[in-house]
Amino acid sequence: GSRDGFTPKKFHELCDNKPSTVTFIKIKGTDEIIGGYNPTVWLSSGGYGKTKGSFVFSFKSKNNIKDAIISNVENIDHALNYNSATGPTFGSDIVVYNYINDNYSETNDYNYYYSRKYYYEKMVRDTEDKFSIDNYEVFQIMKQ
Repeated sequence: GSRDGFTPKKFHELCDNKPSTVTFIKIKGTDEIIGGYNPTVWLSSGGYGKTKGSFVFSFKSKNNIKDAIISNVENIDHALNYNSATGPTFGSDIVVYNYINDNYSETNDYNYYYSRKYYYEKMVRDTEDKFSIDNYEVFQIMKQ
């Protein structure tokens, strides 16, 4: 995000149609990192993406990996969200998008983030409150 920008448009330019990505989101004001793995591809076609291999995760602290939470997808038909106005969004469980004046925006920086339990096994945060982020990164996992 800090290198390439915090807009849905930039996310989709760089990440659409690229398989096997992992997303890391640093939550502002905490040591917490949340994210997820997408074994298929990101798209901006609308609707939900289907996969059984996706999972979301959280690390509460860099000092204690034992507190990590990993949550596998339960409803494979809603594993991913393919909205052009969102960034890396896992079902409705980890949501990153821009919402201004009752409208979604593809070109403005993200301003709306939350994590809840909908389509994955369990919550990865202790709260459903909206949050801000310091940064996010999406990496593609490549086979050698």
